Amino acid sequence: MIVVPRWFSAGIASAIAAYTAAFAIIWIATGRSPLTNLIALGFFGLAFGLCIVRTGRASLPTTMIVVAAGIVLPVLGAVGLDPVRDSYSSGAWYVSGVSCLVVLLLWRRRGTAAWILMGFLLVHTFAWGGFDTMNGFGVIAATLLIAIMAAGGWAVARTEHHLASFSEAEREALEWEAAKDAYHAERQVRLATTARLASGMLRRIAAAEDGLTDEDRFECRVLEQTIRDEIRGRRLLNDAVREQVVAHRRRGALVQVNDDGGVDDLPASVLEPMLAQVAAALEGLSSDRIIIRTAPRDSDKAVTVVAMSSDPVAAALGVDDDDDEEQVDLWLELERPVLA
Repeated sequence: MIVVPRWFSAGIASAIAAYTAAFAIIWIATGRSPLTNLIALGFFGLAFGLCIVRTGRASLPTTMIVVAAGIVLPVLGAVGLDPVRDSYSSGAWYVSGVSCLVVLLLWRRRGTAAWILMGFLLVHTFAWGGFDTMNGFGVIAATLLIAIMAAGGWAVARTEHHLASFSEAEREALEWEAAKDAYHAERQVRLATTARLASGMLRRIAAAEDGLTDEDRFECRVLEQTIRDEIRGRRLLNDAVREQVVAHRRRGALVQVNDDGGVDDLPASVLEPMLAQVAAALEGLSSDRIIIRTAPRDSDKAVTVVAMSSDPVAAALGVDDDDDEEQVDLWLELERPVLA
């Protein structure tokens, strides 16, 4: 963002105001209409003080006071001047005063009021002495100078807007590029894991001339579930958990590993000890069904492990309700750690 320091803007405005006040005092000292010019100088000082003490958009009362003071300046300041014989150097200090107030109003984000005040100065000067007076008293030059300054400020603001738009577009492009790179990196990891897990079985399938044995088919089903875990399990898997899950599947248990994103906010240093607890809890189980999954992110739990076995008594009695036929062998809930 392009920012002009407040001290710089206030310093330039104060320098113009000091020049205007010095010009007015010199003119008052000549003795030509000192009272009216002194009153006009007082109005100018009041308006300048109201504008310079704050930054940002001027309030409506402040704007009205500054515009009123700017209207009074040419009315009182022109007293004692001859539009035909005199010029700006003869004592038309009020032109600098009005120009200073216009710049201050533009600075305080009151552009409409500023141009109304400038327009009044133009109309007053033209009605008082005609076009030659507007030129001789420097009103046209002041208007052109302020217009150039305003156009420069508008150009800077537009440039800042375009720079902000380009920066936002660049940030979105970088985020898209990062997401694409992450996707490709994750894809490569999954492909490498799948190749590592399946390469041995694929070689056995390719080398088998008489077809697969029942043991090979069973191992293929275990392998398919293991590869599926790499997709659905994500952060719930480490080497120890993988070893226990494969061991339970090979003995015939149904194992489900579901990572629903509940531990995505946990760093690896926090998650690894929790996975070690999960692997230790799975060791030695003889359950028929094991479910490992993450808890919702807004829960005070992080990971839940449930192991269930068929109830032999219920099976012997012929009970058909699945809930009654299973007994819970393990119910493990790991608390969500509080991150600093």
